[in-house]
Order: sequence, then structure tokens, then C-alpha cells
Amino acid sequence: MILLHLSLILIGGLLTLAISPARAQEFTFENGFGGYTEGDGSLKVFLGKRRSFHVESRGYALTDSTFRLDQTITFEGKEPEMRYWMLKSDGANRYEGTLSDATGTVVARTTGSRLTLRYRINGLFFMHQTLVLLPDGRTIDNVGRIKLLGITIGDLRETITRKDGPPSGDLPRDRSR
Repeated sequence: MILLHLSLILIGGLLTLAISPARAQEFTFENGFGGYTEGDGSLKVFLGKRRSFHVESRGYALTDSTFRLDQTITFEGKEPEMRYWMLKSDGANRYEGTLSDATGTVVARTTGSRLTLRYRINGLFFMHQTLVLLPDGRTIDNVGRIKLLGITIGDLRETITRKDGPPSGDLPRDRSR
């Protein structure tokens, strides 16, 4: 009888493991953007048409624990644009830093597999992004909203994927680090 109960418990545990969804990783800049990543997405602002873009990135920690993300962004039919992020954790799932094409401070928070970003992009315009690290640990869904005085006037959608090696293009080389 005891053997039967133990067998049922073991089978129940194995079934639970087999049907449970994969657990998502905790989102940190290192496990989300460390190394090389590429993203494909689109951006639509107000009455303009949706524009496709491709992003190649390289992320790494600096000696002072700041995380740096260098990016090359290419909008369809346009020349590549270079930008970089510098973010540092306060130790409580909160980051602050700068983005080369933003005005003021970038504020980021992580909760589980989710990262939220907020920063001013120009004058009264703010970008609000939510990035979710998927259970495979290699893919990030990025959804953004551009807001003017609290009203959404644009949106961004992107899928970011970790790569095993450097991307095909050149990444920005900022000499100020």
C-alpha cells in the first residue's frame, strides 16, 4: 500500500513537471542584453505610416557596475543611427541612467521577467516601454508607447533575440567611456 502511494506521488510530481510552463527568468540587463542581440520591429507615430526597423546591440558591464548597451538602429530606407544606454542599479530592482538620444534621466524597474522603461525623448514627449524576457531566456518582447501630455500618440513593437556572436553590422564606438 505504501509503495502504491509513493508511486502515485511520484507520477503526480512528474505529470506536474511535464505540464507546467517553463519558468521565466528574472529580468536583469545582463541576462536580457548582455552580449549580442538583434531586434526587428516597427514604430508608428500619430498620423505617420508604420516604419520598420532593425537593431543590432552589444551589452556589457563596466568596471563601476554600470551596464552599457551600444546600438545601431536602421529604419527602412534610412542610414543607420548609433546610440548608447548607460544604466546603473540601485540594488532594489531599479535602475537609472542615460540614453544618448533622450533628454534627462532614464528610469527602469524590473519585476520578475518584466522591465519597464520611462524617458523623455523630446520636449513634452515621453517613451514608456515594457519588455518581457520570455522563458527561453533568449527572446524579449518590447512594446512601447510614445505619450504627449499623457495621451498615447505613437507605438513601438519589437522582438529582440540574443545571438551567439557579433551581429552582422558595425556597432557604435563611443570614445568617451
